[in-house]
Amino acid sequence: MNDRANNKCTLGIETGTIIVRQIVGEKEKQKALDIHVVVPERKPSIEQIVDVFVKEVEVNSVDVITDKVIVRGEFEIKAIYVAALPEQPVHAVEVKHYRWTLDIDIPGARRGMDAEASVIVEFVDYDVEDHHRAYKYKNFEPIECDDGEDDDDDNDCYDYDHDHDNDCHDHDHDHDHDCDHHGHHHHRNCREFDVSVILKVIAKVMTDREVTIGTGTLPTTPKG
Repeated sequence: MNDRANNKCTLGIETGTIIVRQIVGEKEKQKALDIHVVVPERKPSIEQIVDVFVKEVEVNSVDVITDKVIVRGEFEIKAIYVAALPEQPVHAVEVKHYRWTLDIDIPGARRGMDAEASVIVEFVDYDVEDHHRAYKYKNFEPIECDDGEDDDDDNDCYDYDHDHDNDCHDHDHDHDHDCDHHGHHHHRNCREFDVSVILKVIAKVMTDREVTIGTGTLPTTPKG
């Protein structure tokens, strides 16, 4: 009984096919997002934003269509801030499950092919309107009471969150000014800000191909 009868492979004589995983294409692309954040009413307004960061960044799905990959994911935003209260307590505001979608062109991609994607955060920053104290803190601008006096009275420099409007209400006059009665001017409560996020997404499309092996005998001597 010879080797072939024992179903042993003799190199250069036996033929067959193997499945090879082939990369059709790989590409990276940026996704820029501008997100408006509002502090919930149950929380105090913002005196100073300490830090804003993105966490729990995930890719939820990767879909392949003709010459394109659709990547979907989500992340969370968390902002740490000093509250506009005399005690200046530290609070946090979060945006959970913020969803994003990005399409990436990959020539040769076809529906049914396998794909995978990864994502990283490249940039995070925040912006506040310039009439808020938080803007001045961010841009290192001097913060002073606008009443022309250098007093230590917290009532002149802090905004309070009450259930009524007596912060800015003069009993003798009805007006919409920002606490400018009695010669004082208060910065308006900061309850909103914008966050800019830039993601980098890398997508890869793969497919399985059959490769035939053992179509001839091996050379007896190496070339070259």
